[in-house]
Amino acid sequence: MAWTSRDFLLGVHLVAAIMWVGGVAFIGWAVYPASRFMRPLQRQQFFRSLMQWSHRPLAVAGAVVITTGIWLGTAAGPIHSWADVWLTAYGRVWLTALLTGIATLAWGMFVGYRKAMTVFADEELWQQAEHGNDAPLKNAMTSIIAIQSVEAAGFVVLILCMLLLS
Repeated sequence: MAWTSRDFLLGVHLVAAIMWVGGVAFIGWAVYPASRFMRPLQRQQFFRSLMQWSHRPLAVAGAVVITTGIWLGTAAGPIHSWADVWLTAYGRVWLTALLTGIATLAWGMFVGYRKAMTVFADEELWQQAEHGNDAPLKNAMTSIIAIQSVEAAGFVVLILCMLLLS
């Protein structure tokens, strides 16, 4: 079977999506629960390092998903005019996915990441937890989870859109 440029774009799109969604999900569903076994100050440093290290690659993966999604829908797909976006079911689902992808990436980069880094930089919060008063830290971490759940909801919408487009 000969590979086409569309096949290649689709492969890049899927790998980047796996990295973006999978990376965020792995941090939220595996790393975060496992970190509860660490001492608070150790956890603070770990999370700060993890977020600084993973933020840029995950953002790039999200940007690749969006960019390849645009190409797959337009140059390598069925959308050739604005009328195709508004007047076809494919176009409307594609536009929903595009806007959701942009909003999800922006939320993760500018809201979720900043909130997490603010909590991870709050020395007093972590010192209190280290000395036995962990209620404020638990509240702060719960607020991070609540804010990050918006990104998770965006991923669910994106997956549903992809199922509708396939």
